[in-house]
Amino acid sequence: MTITEDAPAGHVGSRRLRKEDPALLTGEAKFIDDLALPGAIWVGVVRSTEAHANIVGIDGSAALEIDGVNEVLSGDDLAPLWGEGALPCAWPVTPDMKNPAHLPVARGTAKYVGDAVAVVLADSRYAAADGAAAVVVDYEPLPAVVEIEDAVADGAPLVHADLDSNECYTWGLWGDNAAAVDAAFAEAAHVVSERYLQQRLIPAPMEPRGCAAVPSPAGGELTLYSATQIPHILKVMTAVVLGIPENKLRVVAPSVGGGFGCKLNVYAEEILCSALAVQRGAPVRWTEGRTEGAVSTIQGRGQVQHIELAADADGKVQAVRVKLLADMGAYLQLVTPGVPLLGGFLYHGCYDIPNYMFECTSVFTNRTPTDAYRGAGRPEATYAVERAMDSLAVSVGVSPEEIRARNFIGADAFPYTSSAGLIFDSGDYQAVLDKAVALAGLDARRADQAQRRAEGSSKRIGIGFSSYVEMCGLAPSRVLASLDYGAGADLAHLQGAGGDRLHAPRAGT
Repeated sequence: MTITEDAPAGHVGSRRLRKEDPALLTGEAKFIDDLALPGAIWVGVVRSTEAHANIVGIDGSAALEIDGVNEVLSGDDLAPLWGEGALPCAWPVTPDMKNPAHLPVARGTAKYVGDAVAVVLADSRYAAADGAAAVVVDYEPLPAVVEIEDAVADGAPLVHADLDSNECYTWGLWGDNAAAVDAAFAEAAHVVSERYLQQRLIPAPMEPRGCAAVPSPAGGELTLYSATQIPHILKVMTAVVLGIPENKLRVVAPSVGGGFGCKLNVYAEEILCSALAVQRGAPVRWTEGRTEGAVSTIQGRGQVQHIELAADADGKVQAVRVKLLADMGAYLQLVTPGVPLLGGFLYHGCYDIPNYMFECTSVFTNRTPTDAYRGAGRPEATYAVERAMDSLAVSVGVSPEEIRARNFIGADAFPYTSSAGLIFDSGDYQAVLDKAVALAGLDARRADQAQRRAEGSSKRIGIGFSSYVEMCGLAPSRVLASLDYGAGADLAHLQGAGGDRLHAPRAGT
């Protein structure tokens, strides 16, 4: 699991000793629940059991009878703590993107199962949990949208009544290449048209989320401990939402216990605990339960993908056309709108496809917000193009490995600029596939597969292929600038890197 020998000094590329492992392996690491905070107020969050409902009344009387439960607070009670401050979305991908205010605790209407509707303050974690379970909320159910395609159907219920539709934004990548894409499809010998559903994923890190806010009794400072992947961003955003000077706020990320993106966010509970700690002058803490996390932590993916490939008689792909419907959930979290667009540059996969068209329409639904998790947009793109390539192989009448060989970017083509605007620095995809085929003993596997089928065996085997490229470490780049990401370069410098292909959707597409 870990390197234990001394690491040589000054050798670039040599193995380095992992400094964190001894504490993790011996139980010395400190997680949120390991913090000793005498006198801390524990928070229990009452979460909506309705996907969409007006909050008619909140009865905390039964909760207040539980030993250790001290207060039950509604969204209206807590509103003065953050005023107009809402949870942040840091990625406005289009100028007209809709971003409804997402309050830490809902007022008036619950928008999804798991939406915070009230808060219990108690002397212990268990009293807080029992108190939250005892609160009775009177709901008036409203029509809900839970399926992505239903959100854009005529007459669909509105997730946010003050918006004219459930569409959040539409973003397209094609520009002057659109006519060439249409021509390629018109002339194609083979056209593959597929619809794929990318179901949502529910994160389950080893350690659930948790936070603890500790105020200074004298200097007005606040220390926020959080199982977060982004302490620096959390510091800035907490200061903005609550109006706390940054020099008065410190954020500490102890041992996190896994995240893979689900802890790469600014959550309601962090804002809630921080605001209450400032108001009460005492430590305030919260730890997520497993069931609670299934509806309150962001979820991954949630897309309907329509992908089309146009190929000549030999199966050489001439164009790819993608239309995406992406589920934002009820609100936008930190980078929610940008997630499906991170895959928007990769629906050509490892293949030399000269013409490219991508369009994404993102919609609100009455479900838990989505955000970055396990690859954030890129695995979805890989799934679609690889499945479509398999379908093309069937249409052409060749094997899955042969259709890929006919379409790979050649080893002598690098550096290669893709039709989506990305620059590939190097690669030899055919050599990798050849080695994988040899290592797998593909001929023997196929013979075994055929024999099992012929014998009617109940134990069958499947053989699958997936070739992919990953887009990592974008940093301040022209691609991120094209998505209006705050760290991206100036849009004026986008020519030749995809920026000249960024267009609003065409009528009728």
